[in-house]
Amino acid sequence: MLTMSAGSPRSVRRSAAVWGALLAAAVSMVVACTTVVPGAPVIAGNGAQLKGPQMVVDPTLLAVGAYPTRPRPALGAAGTPVQGVLVEAQRMANFVVGPWEVDPALKTQNSFGARVLTDAGALTQLGPPELAAVLGRHNFINGFASARQAANGENLLNAVLRLGDSESAAAAVADLRATKLTEPTNWTSPQQVSVPGHPDVLAIGYTVADPETGRQWIAMRSFAFHGSYVLTQVARVVGGLAPAAQLVANTINLQRVIIDRFPATDPADFAEIALDPTGLLARTLLLPPEEATPVQNARYGKRGALHFQNDPIWSSALFDETVMDLTARAKTNVYRLSDGYAALVMVDEFAADAQASAGKPVDGVEFMPASQCMQVTQGGFYCVAPIDRYVIEARSRSLNDARQQVAAQYTLLIGH
Repeated sequence: MLTMSAGSPRSVRRSAAVWGALLAAAVSMVVACTTVVPGAPVIAGNGAQLKGPQMVVDPTLLAVGAYPTRPRPALGAAGTPVQGVLVEAQRMANFVVGPWEVDPALKTQNSFGARVLTDAGALTQLGPPELAAVLGRHNFINGFASARQAANGENLLNAVLRLGDSESAAAAVADLRATKLTEPTNWTSPQQVSVPGHPDVLAIGYTVADPETGRQWIAMRSFAFHGSYVLTQVARVVGGLAPAAQLVANTINLQRVIIDRFPATDPADFAEIALDPTGLLARTLLLPPEEATPVQNARYGKRGALHFQNDPIWSSALFDETVMDLTARAKTNVYRLSDGYAALVMVDEFAADAQASAGKPVDGVEFMPASQCMQVTQGGFYCVAPIDRYVIEARSRSLNDARQQVAAQYTLLIGH
């Protein structure tokens, strides 16, 4: 679940009893002008046949406020190389290793989160200014970075940076090897470190003193070239340089394999990248461009979506169970699943997770009996609802606004 804080680990409930109970609940719900027809084909407003148990809602009864309810025209291509750089970086998220894949303890969100990197200047988010200067000289194109931490304070940032070609990537790492990096003043005693199994990797270890607690850490910054990519990590661990070097090695081992699967677009074709190949974004409640961050108003596959989940290990199991293959991340979040049965399971799991994280149930969206809403501890309200093979998430400081978002998103998806 994207919008809630992570609680204690919870397994996804996958038993036949749960599926049966959810289906029984679906069959028994008949509220106001809502009809439930288990297993019977239902035709959406756009003519598509829906699958699974349906909460057939009359959209004219829904309170949508000022939100749009008609899908946008097809979004077409990026149109400019600059927009294409952004969309390509968002696509790359699906092929970047999350820290939790290297060490399951590294699953808690931190202040860095996950970010797209669309120009050399953005690399100052990863480290010292010399990093941006060096990669800028070697044809930096774009990248994606993801960071997480463990309960004991250890953390890992992993980033994939695309350069113009393999020669540029190799030259960039060589240039960095000869460059003195301006690290934080509490990073002391720098020394180059060998990374197990990767003699070509540039890795520098530091002793770090926490100014607030006085606790000492080992920090390590590393760079490796792989094809046209520079793979870079920042690790902070306890226990010395060896554990940090092994964490970096394990990350590189995974990342090299996964980034090789990325169907990268030729930069000459960036302006022609399709913004919305499936049409889902055109039917999603988007943020105004001036309010959206570079990772919003975007679509992601399963792997990419996990970078934005509070507990990516728990979410990964749920995504596998419900066959989640596409999500739109915008004003609302929309998940595409295998069918309507899977949508009911995800709604149930997301709601249970919210409640387990101290969420307080409140009334759901009127005339949408399968919707669920919570008052959440971080302030504001969270609502989740199914529609056919999709699940809608919304969050707002106002309960009425969260409900209106869900209602409007339902109407956009159903095609009325």
